[in-house]
Amino acid sequence: MNTKPFMNIVVAMDKVNTIGHQGKVPWAPLPTDNKWYLTHSTTTKDPSKRNAIIAGRSTFEDAAQFDQKYVSRWHFIVITSQSLERFFDTHSNIERDHIDVVHSFEEGAQKAKELLEQPSATIESVYIFGGVKPYEEAMERQLVKRIYLTRVFSELNDCEHRLSKFDLNGFKRIKRSSNELLSEYDDKIIEENGWKYQFEVYERDD
Repeated sequence: MNTKPFMNIVVAMDKVNTIGHQGKVPWAPLPTDNKWYLTHSTTTKDPSKRNAIIAGRSTFEDAAQFDQKYVSRWHFIVITSQSLERFFDTHSNIERDHIDVVHSFEEGAQKAKELLEQPSATIESVYIFGGVKPYEEAMERQLVKRIYLTRVFSELNDCEHRLSKFDLNGFKRIKRSSNELLSEYDDKIIEENGWKYQFEVYERDD
């Protein structure tokens, strides 16, 4: 796919780019980070539109457990090796109009681009939710225009889910204008439940 960057990443990671362990985040609940994550990914300027979320199957299954007021604001693009029949048999409670099932990141990216560009588009923005492969492929293919990063000030070296290909070269750290969503949190250091972390926003340096 040869296209300009059009995706956003929202991710929390520690100093060595750890994002998860045994299917869960490896730190205690961080309420302010949860607000950051959900607010950015569900808010649209046009209230009649949704945001498209690209996620691996296990990440999708976690996201689908959120309160319906959040889930209803997403159009899921799920990357899985499962057949369509098996996937929808397993997730029969999900509205099919609000989900696309694909078998590769490239297929998911193409679907997201189509949704954004169709004449009567109902999708406003595209976010990568994880896990490791979708994050890394989006970065490697240079499809990311902005990164909403929660940097946890720890080094969790014994966790198995870590981004080894997350190079911020080509991005600049920015402080957004006051009228942007949750910009008052940019660069803010917070301590909750024994964990200290900071919100950082990066934009591709064209």
